[in-house]
Amino acid sequence: MAYRYVDKVYPFNLSPEALDWYLARGWYRMGANIFTTHYLCFQQQLYSAIWIRLDLRKSEQRESLPKEESNFQFSKSQRRLLRKNAKLFTYTVGRRKFTLEKELLYNRYAQQFNGRLSPSLRDNLEDYDDESIFRTYEVCIREKETNRLVAASYFDLGRKSAASILGIYEPDFDQYSLGYYSMLIEMEYCYQQGLEYYYPGYIVPGYKRFDYKMRIGKTDYFDVKTGKWLSLENFERNMGPAERQLDALGDLQRSIDGIVSLSETLIYPLFEARLYHAWPDSFLEQPCLLLLGNRPSRQGQCVCVIFDPVSDEYILLLCQSMGDIRYYFSEKYLKSFPPESFLVALLDRSAVLQRTSNKEKLTEYLIKSLQ
Repeated sequence: MAYRYVDKVYPFNLSPEALDWYLARGWYRMGANIFTTHYLCFQQQLYSAIWIRLDLRKSEQRESLPKEESNFQFSKSQRRLLRKNAKLFTYTVGRRKFTLEKELLYNRYAQQFNGRLSPSLRDNLEDYDDESIFRTYEVCIREKETNRLVAASYFDLGRKSAASILGIYEPDFDQYSLGYYSMLIEMEYCYQQGLEYYYPGYIVPGYKRFDYKMRIGKTDYFDVKTGKWLSLENFERNMGPAERQLDALGDLQRSIDGIVSLSETLIYPLFEARLYHAWPDSFLEQPCLLLLGNRPSRQGQCVCVIFDPVSDEYILLLCQSMGDIRYYFSEKYLKSFPPESFLVALLDRSAVLQRTSNKEKLTEYLIKSLQ
């Protein structure tokens, strides 16, 4: 079976060991479910999602501290922030509890995002009763002088791992780095509980909004090709699965340019449709493709090439358009992708016509087949 680059499961229950298993394979929480993706499309541009984690057992990641100072060994800059904020704030860590105070804080925080966040804290976590499949804990940070709740964060505990899920804070307290501060508190708590790994989610090379996660320490990243966790220090942007696909397809297109009459490398934004709807296993979930010939009609066929960054193979496909998709996606969403660089059609892989890791071999095949 082909590697699933985008997937989602809907578990009825989830043991701590099962959460560890999913996190170790580049999966993460989405509301009440578990998902993975290795691609993202922001502002009409394709990016790689690179999952990272901090190994809490590696003493070389932390500078030595006298035991009386801390049970967890932070870097100098982290200790400075902890000392600075300790003068102004207090905090508690415990099982999550929904209160009106936290909902109001969430509402004030969410106003910065112009409706892009869920309408309430409960909706964001999809946690509506005491039957949640996750063991969710919270950090609550209060202003010393007033006892006002100024920040909160939420993280899930497995048996040996923890996943940081959500951080919220008062917008006018931005100068205190409370989102980052709450992550440091989570890390210390997890270390004290004997956990081995701390997962902050993914980073997006080339998109700075997620760069703050790299401040937590010397992290590892999940390498989709090997299935191993490797040092993030050795990662370069061109190693991301999305970048590798765009480079490989662009290289192939240049090799057939002027020989094959019509070809264009396009971003395929509906690769992530599996996260929101159930589709057959043959659903195309690669984020870009080299289209050969005309674009498919509403229920027509097309021929395209994708590149698989796990197997390092070019795959020539016959695809079938899955019909009218306006039932599943809004017109506004579909029209947000300019047609000159995007293909907005839901595609099903009808047949594999050729697959090879040899670009020259595929080029020769295409020239013979499409001239």
